[in-house]
Amino acid sequence: MRTKFILWGLLLSGLSPLLWAQASDETEVIEANESAATTWVDTEQAISVEQTVSDQAIEQRFTRILQVSQRVDEAQVEVTEGVLVLRGKVASEADRKWVEAAANRTEGVIAVVNNISVRAQDQWDLEPAVTEAVSLYQRLLQAMPKITIALIILLLTWLVAKLAFSLGNKVLSKRVNNVFVRRLSARLFALPVVVIGIYLVLKMTGLTNLAMTVIGGTGLLGLVIGIAFKDIAENFLASILISIQRPFKIGDYIRVDGHQGVVQSVTTRGTVIMTLEGNHIHIPNAIIYKNTIVNVTANPNIRKQFMVGIGYDDPITQAQEIALQVLSQHPAVLNDPEPQVLVDNLGAATVNLKVLFWVNGEENSASKVKSAVIRLIKRAYDEAAISMPDEAREVVFPEGIHITQEPPKEAVKAVPAKPAEPSTSQVEADLSNDVDEIRKQSAENQLQDDANNLIKDG
Repeated sequence: MRTKFILWGLLLSGLSPLLWAQASDETEVIEANESAATTWVDTEQAISVEQTVSDQAIEQRFTRILQVSQRVDEAQVEVTEGVLVLRGKVASEADRKWVEAAANRTEGVIAVVNNISVRAQDQWDLEPAVTEAVSLYQRLLQAMPKITIALIILLLTWLVAKLAFSLGNKVLSKRVNNVFVRRLSARLFALPVVVIGIYLVLKMTGLTNLAMTVIGGTGLLGLVIGIAFKDIAENFLASILISIQRPFKIGDYIRVDGHQGVVQSVTTRGTVIMTLEGNHIHIPNAIIYKNTIVNVTANPNIRKQFMVGIGYDDPITQAQEIALQVLSQHPAVLNDPEPQVLVDNLGAATVNLKVLFWVNGEENSASKVKSAVIRLIKRAYDEAAISMPDEAREVVFPEGIHITQEPPKEAVKAVPAKPAEPSTSQVEADLSNDVDEIRKQSAENQLQDDANNLIKDG
């Protein structure tokens, strides 16, 4: 029994290498077969050996595709063994790429040879412009209904806004006396109507996104407008303040920024005055508001003054009384406030008196009254023998003075008497105010309508 096990062991030991070698050979054959099968599958995916669609069918089908697309002129299609060859002319490179992409997607096509050329554009070719014009015309015809409705909305918006303005002006007429403020407030009634109308128009025409973009950029837009129209905005705000505060009214005689004249009107841009020479001057409202305004006619009473010098030997009190008497007797000099004659200073050769008096500027010309008062005081001083000497002057004679005695004269000629000073003067016959004539001319030569005058009452 033991001998049998030994024999079987020797037999298996001899056959083991043979069995291992055979198994190895079988494994290599199986792997080779699998590799060959894999290579065949890849080759089948790349190129199909069996023709599924005929070349003639591909050629006919793609020719019809080019005819429908109308992209290729003088189109030629040839198909050989699935290779599609294209010839012809197109208008642009985009059309050429489109044709090539369509050929690659056609069933049965293995490869595409694109020999299509791009047609050179004629510099004087008007076809693109005509095509674009026709397209714009067609789009305009399509948009005509929307444009018509938008115009109707605009018309209704204008009518409703005008009605809102009239109602607002009527409501505020009993509460606001200032014309400019009332009109500005009445426009606020119409503002919502205008905003809603513009929004509906933009919505109807399909420009809502544009409107939102503009509204969203109002910060930058406002900054640009503020810089560009700084002076205009400044004058507009100044006109509002002038209209509310009323530093002057129409017909007032004012002095501002070196100019003086009668106020004609105040607009949203500037103030118009007429000078005593009859000239119109336009002054920006910003300058009017920021500078000192002298309203001459706001108070009708105007004080005038002048200096007169009397000799040191003359009685000062008598000279004052004579001057006050002249002032009190003049019809254009006001007694309230009362006139005054004061000793101002002691000059080199005279005692200087200051004469002060008041004139109603609405009724009389202050300059004419002053002229008359000076003339009458000088006449009164001459009658009272009150001297009005000139300032003393020092005269130097370098060579001395030679005195010679003349023989006595036979008779002394009589010195003719000076003619008496008349009591009135033709110049002072009319003491009316010159401003009245300027006001009359200003009313006859208005540059602005009453509706645009911001300080007109009513």
